[in-house]
Amino acid sequence: MIDLQQIKDPTFLKTLSDKELVLLAESIRFFLLEAIQKTGGHLSSNLGVVELTIALHRVFESPNDAIIFDVGHQVYTHKILTGRAAGFESLRQTSGLSGYSNYQESVHDLWESGHAGTSLSALMGHIKAKALTGTKGHSIAVIGDAAITNGTAFEALNLIGSDQSLPALIVLNDNQMSISKSVGAFSKALTTLRTSPLFMSSKRFFSRLLPGFILNFLSHFKRAIRVFFQRMNMFEDLGFLYIGPIDGHDLKAMTRTFERAKRTKRPVVIHVITEKGKGHKEAAYDEIGTYHGISRNASYDDRMISWSEGIQLLLKDFQEVKMTYVIMPAMTVGTKFLDFAKTFPDRFLDVGIAEEHAAVMASMMSRTGIPVFLPLYSTFLQRATDQILNDIARSDTHVVIGIDRAGIAGEDGSTHNGLYDLSLLSAMPNVVITMPYDLLEAKVLLHDAFLRQTHPFVIRYPKGLISTIAKGIPLDTTPHRPTWTVVEEGTDVCLIGYGPSIDLLKEVKTLGLKASMIVNARYIKPFDTVMFDEICNKGMTIVVHEEACGHGLLGHMLLEHMAKKGYKNDIILINLGDDIVDHGEPEDLRARHGIDAASVYKLLKGMI
Repeated sequence: MIDLQQIKDPTFLKTLSDKELVLLAESIRFFLLEAIQKTGGHLSSNLGVVELTIALHRVFESPNDAIIFDVGHQVYTHKILTGRAAGFESLRQTSGLSGYSNYQESVHDLWESGHAGTSLSALMGHIKAKALTGTKGHSIAVIGDAAITNGTAFEALNLIGSDQSLPALIVLNDNQMSISKSVGAFSKALTTLRTSPLFMSSKRFFSRLLPGFILNFLSHFKRAIRVFFQRMNMFEDLGFLYIGPIDGHDLKAMTRTFERAKRTKRPVVIHVITEKGKGHKEAAYDEIGTYHGISRNASYDDRMISWSEGIQLLLKDFQEVKMTYVIMPAMTVGTKFLDFAKTFPDRFLDVGIAEEHAAVMASMMSRTGIPVFLPLYSTFLQRATDQILNDIARSDTHVVIGIDRAGIAGEDGSTHNGLYDLSLLSAMPNVVITMPYDLLEAKVLLHDAFLRQTHPFVIRYPKGLISTIAKGIPLDTTPHRPTWTVVEEGTDVCLIGYGPSIDLLKEVKTLGLKASMIVNARYIKPFDTVMFDEICNKGMTIVVHEEACGHGLLGHMLLEHMAKKGYKNDIILINLGDDIVDHGEPEDLRARHGIDAASVYKLLKGMI
C-alpha cells in the first residue's frame, strides 16, 4: 500500500502496474472521504476525478506538461499526487492548504481560478506562449460539462478549433452536474453523445473481437462512423478531433486514450464520462448538489438559519404581496432557492453558469413589466459587471439584485471573497445599494426594492447564520427616504457601519469607547444625508467600518460629501483597502487585516 503522505511528485506513477494504480485510486478516494468530512470542502467533484487525475499524471509530465484545471476546486487528487497529502488536515483553514489550485503552493498549479469557464482561454494562452519562447511540453485543460457552457469557454472553443495547428488537449469531464444538474441545449447534446446506444455497444463489441492494428486502421474512419451513429457532434463541427466517450474510471482506457492524444498535433476534445461523488453513496446519487461542498461538523442553534435561506423565505412570503420572477445562475442550492423553485416553478429559471446572460435577460424581463429578482454570489457578480452597467444601471432598469456572500467568505479564499461588488456597483449610475443588519431589515428592504423603488436595487447579505426573528412581522408601507438608524446613542465619536459591522462596532464600544454613537447605515448609496449632516454639525469624530476592498465605498462617499459641504470633522476609514484576503476562518482573517473589534479598538484608542 502506498503511503500517500510520502508522495513527492507524480513520477512514481509510471512505475506502477495496472493493479497498483487501481489500489492507489481506492486509497486516494478513502483518504479524501476521511479528510473532507473533517475539514469541509468540495466532496463530489473530487471523488469523481480520482482516476482521471491519476491517468493524466501517469501519461504527462507535470509541470513541464501543463495540466490546467477549470475552476480549481476538483484538484484534491492533483494535490496528493504532487506531494501535498500531509497538509490536508489544514485544508481550507487559516494559513493551511487551499481548497483550490494555488500558485504559492506548488509549481504544478499552473492555473489558479475559482470561477468556471476560464481554463480553455488559459490553455490557448499557454500554447501560444510556448510557441513564442520555444518551450517544449504539452498543454492540457480539464473542464466540466457545465463549465464549458460558460461564455468565456465558448469564445475559446471557437478560436482554438479554428486553428488546426494548435496542439490543444481538452479533457471534457462529463458528469451531468456542475454544482447542481447541468442545464441547457449543450447539456442535451452531451447526453446524445454519451448515451447513443448503437454507437457505444458497437464500440465495445468491436474492441473485444478485433486486434489492435485493425482498430487503429478503423479509427481513421471515426468521423464517418460517428456521423452515421450519432448524426451530430458539435466539437468536430468546430474543428476538433473528438475522442470518446471514455469511461472516466477505467484507468487503462484513459491511459491509452491520453497516450494517443499526446501524439496528436491538432486540437483534440477527449470526452470522459465520470460519476460525480463516486465512492460515496449519497453523493453519487445526489442530483441537486447537496454534496458538491460540505462543511465541517458543527452544532447550530435551531433558531438560526443561513442568510441565503432567510432571503429565500422572505421572497417566498413576498409572493403574496407581489409576484416576482427569479433568474438563477447555477447557484440554486448555494443560495437555498430549491424550495422556491419547487413552490413557484413558473417563476424560477436556472440559466446555468451564465451570469452575463442572466443580467441581460433580467433587464429585458423588467423592461417588459415583470418584477425580477437576480440572486448572485458577490464573487460571481464580477463576471456580469459589463451587463449590469450597460443593460441595467445605464438604462435605469428596475432589477432587484441579491448579492449573497458579501464580505469575507472564509474557507474558499481570495477568488470567492465578496469584497469588490460595492466598489464596482457604486461607480454605476442609478444603482441603489443596501445591506441589512438582520432579517427584519432585509424584509423592509425587499419591500422597498419592489414596491417603493424604480431604480436598480441591490440588497447585499453576508455568508453566515442569522436569527429567524423576522417571521410574521408586518411591514410599514408608508413612504420614506433612504434612512439610517441610531443603534446606540453617544456624544464624542460616531461609529458608522452596516450589516455585520454593527455587531463588531458594538463590541468596540464595549471594549472601551463608552461615549460612542453607533449608526446603522443600511442605505449605502444613496446614504442618509440628513442624519449624516446632523452628525457632522455636532462636531463628532467619524469612524466608518466596512468589510470591503477598493474605492467607492461608503467612507469615500462620505468624504466627498464632507468636502463639498466644508465639514472639518476628523474621519477615520477602516476597510480592507487593496488587500487580497486569503482563505481561512473569517475572524482570523479580520484580525490579520486589522478590521476585527480588537484591532479597531486599539487603532481608535491611539487616535482619539
